[in-house]
Amino acid sequence: MDDWLSGIYIKPAGKSKSAFSNYEISQPHRHDFYYCVLLDKGKIEVDFKKVRLSDLTLFLSYPGQVHQINSAKMERGWFLAFDPSILSEQLKHILDQCLSEVIQIPLSPEQSADFNSHISYLYKVYNNSGQLFQQPVIHSLATAFVYQIASIYLTIEKFSLIKYPTRSIEITKKFMQILRHNYKALKKPFEYAAKMNITATYLNDTIRTVTGFTVTYFIQQELMREAQRLLYYSDISVKEVAYALGYEDDKYFNRLFSKIIGVSPGVFRKNGEPSSHISNSV
Repeated sequence: MDDWLSGIYIKPAGKSKSAFSNYEISQPHRHDFYYCVLLDKGKIEVDFKKVRLSDLTLFLSYPGQVHQINSAKMERGWFLAFDPSILSEQLKHILDQCLSEVIQIPLSPEQSADFNSHISYLYKVYNNSGQLFQQPVIHSLATAFVYQIASIYLTIEKFSLIKYPTRSIEITKKFMQILRHNYKALKKPFEYAAKMNITATYLNDTIRTVTGFTVTYFIQQELMREAQRLLYYSDISVKEVAYALGYEDDKYFNRLFSKIIGVSPGVFRKNGEPSSHISNSV
């Protein structure tokens, strides 16, 4: 994508134009930016996360995630990518604490119309090189757009978590945020508990109550998800994958991968299929 402007890339989709290049549709790719699709009408299939988008859907993925667009028939919609550097620390903090691995939101017709109106104006400013203060205006509009996404997602998430105490939800969100940024270095529940100034038992009990799974489960899920990405989408050796994930003992990594995924790293790479053993959200 060559049309980046101040950390933002935006493109409309329609019958006569595509927001996706042939490369993006045919090849697995990994981005270091946030990746958003606002689909008004059409269908998109994004693999590794097994995402299926249809009419009136909004999708947002995080930097570092791997995608392969299997098909994209966008009659109406938008593609927006933006560098993490344009977001405030507060907004990145909000996104990091979302409990889903990817954000996928069904929109009402009214919500879709509002998002389309907002992004249409953003696109207008994006293409107006003569506008004064173009960069700060673009950044402000993009930030407002992401805040709107977060607002709708968190409203839905809050409803699904309404039966749990506020403190338990706060702990779960904080754990997920720390995990996203530290899973290669921190592999023991007590290490996360220490960062949060609580006991490992309390952390584990809280996470299990809210999600149904243990702290160890989520640590291993994050590690094995990244292991699959590296095995499937790179040429580095299994030993290098182990080291990249913080395992000095590659034999231990092989045993752990085989236990969780069901096959060895070598067999997984040879078969060339991402595993359904890895969950995509809480």
